[in-house]
Amino acid sequence: MKYGGWILSLTAIVIGASFLWPHFHVALLGFALIYLGVRIFNFSTFEEYREKRIKLLHKLMD
Repeated sequence: MKYGGWILSLTAIVIGASFLWPHFHVALLGFALIYLGVRIFNFSTFEEYREKRIKLLHKLMD
């Protein structure tokens, strides 16, 4: 789960970074995707989210 989260996080950050350049409204989408990528990284990495990860896995398995 950790490595999958890291890959998903990196993908969201890279896609978000590609949206930063052209226009302001598109840059807002880029910022949102970067924020989402950081949140996914935190969720998949840090110990304080362990219980939530387990609940999510059980929910997805059912």
